[in-house]
Amino acid sequence: MTKFKLAFFKFGNHLIDYLFYFFIFISLYFALMSPNLTLGDTLTPQTLGEGTTWVTIVFLLLMVGIASAFFVFKKFRLSMLWLFKDKGSIVAPIILSLVILIQVIFVLHTHPSIGFDPGAIHEGLLPDHSNELKAYFSMYTNNLALLLLQHQIAVFSNSTSWLLFDIVNVIFLDVAVLLNILIVALIDRQKVIATIYMHAIWILVFPVILVPYSDVVVMPLVSGLILTYVIAQKSNFKLVWRLFATLGKGFFLTAIYFIKPSAIVPMIAIVAVEFLYLFRNSVGIDVQWQKLKSIMIALLLCVGVVTSYAYVNHQIESQQVIEIAPHRTVPAIHFINMGVSGNGGYNAKDALAMGRQPSQKAMVDYSKKHLIARLKKRGFFGYIKFLISKQNRNSSDGTFAWLIEGNFMTAKPTGAGLTRLFEDFVYPEGKYLSDFRYIAQVVWILLLSMIALGWRSKNKLTQILRLSIVGLFMYLLIFEGGRSRYLIQGLPVFWLMAALVLPDTMAMLRSKLKWLQKDVPTQTMKN
Repeated sequence: MTKFKLAFFKFGNHLIDYLFYFFIFISLYFALMSPNLTLGDTLTPQTLGEGTTWVTIVFLLLMVGIASAFFVFKKFRLSMLWLFKDKGSIVAPIILSLVILIQVIFVLHTHPSIGFDPGAIHEGLLPDHSNELKAYFSMYTNNLALLLLQHQIAVFSNSTSWLLFDIVNVIFLDVAVLLNILIVALIDRQKVIATIYMHAIWILVFPVILVPYSDVVVMPLVSGLILTYVIAQKSNFKLVWRLFATLGKGFFLTAIYFIKPSAIVPMIAIVAVEFLYLFRNSVGIDVQWQKLKSIMIALLLCVGVVTSYAYVNHQIESQQVIEIAPHRTVPAIHFINMGVSGNGGYNAKDALAMGRQPSQKAMVDYSKKHLIARLKKRGFFGYIKFLISKQNRNSSDGTFAWLIEGNFMTAKPTGAGLTRLFEDFVYPEGKYLSDFRYIAQVVWILLLSMIALGWRSKNKLTQILRLSIVGLFMYLLIFEGGRSRYLIQGLPVFWLMAALVLPDTMAMLRSKLKWLQKDVPTQTMKN
């Protein structure tokens, strides 16, 4: 029996690894092939913009120059290590603070109205709701929790401006970053400085702070879920803190469910990996104590989930912000049906069809009928080909579908000075929009590369993060996807994974590039 348990444990870990590396390397390949990396004219429906400019050239020269100097010149390398590593405890927080300041300045100068779902939620904060808006929230009740949250913020601040909610969005994003840094600090303080640097770079090219929607709002909740899990697992913490963390994990799980249900994937990964580790931990230790401990944690987690769920659900059912018809809620199979239509993304025809159905049963029947028909039409190999193509669209774009969403933004660059500079980088028809896409794509590729090359890191948390990434990719393949905006909800997992495996990635790269750091012997030229 012991041999079977160990064999099952090894099999489970190998399965996670194989699935993870299949998805991460194919995503890295697609990211490298992205049209965002096109130099010069990039006028395509996917990229927009006027083509890359001198900004991209300077960016590339700086990257190549700094990287070459670091590996070739010893004095330069030692100076960089002294500044960013030895003095990192001072420099890293300063850089992160500067990036946050840039975020605030960016939002103060650019806070345009946004279309699609964020626009509907913002419209819900205003009086005199149209019948179309009531129908929208009746069908997509998953956005009611966010509407109520934004309503409370609007009442408290006596404002419904886009600027207010963009500032709130910045807070949500930066709280997620700080929670990620705290997680790394609890695991290994030696990795904190590098973690701060990396997060500062990633959020610097993240203009989605201008989109106050559930994608960003759920990010600190995902980080909080992982943080409470880490605290609950640390044996050197006092029992009372571990119990509170388990209770808090239930609260975070409920909040995630109501804000962005698909973001519960990390919790599923936690349960799966914890179950897998029971087979390893049951060898040579007190099995009864392990079972009792698991039962206690599960019960406390349930208490947190049930109590918080009951409260939030009551608030939603009794809300008076907007009048809805709850029986009109779109079923989950509708999103699965859309996930196999066209390019696997939003299908306006299916969405309109849901509005015409007389009941939820009719919605289910319609979606099931079209889902089966679409699968039959594609066939087995056609569906596999479709999934590979969909994974490309789901994961390749390092801008996370910026401006690609339907009815995203109508604003044009019209400002002056600093405002115009920001607008030129992120607005439709912006002069430097293609430069932004290029730089953001390079950052995304670096992130995926760090994660992909960190295979030496083997522990429970990294396996949970790997399985979370696999789960998110698989979810987007099954449900509505077709664009990388849906990856935003999982970015805390990607960022945390990269931070934890960075030492292993760098060790591997140093071993492969060691020849570059050898001092070149001085040779005397003879005439």
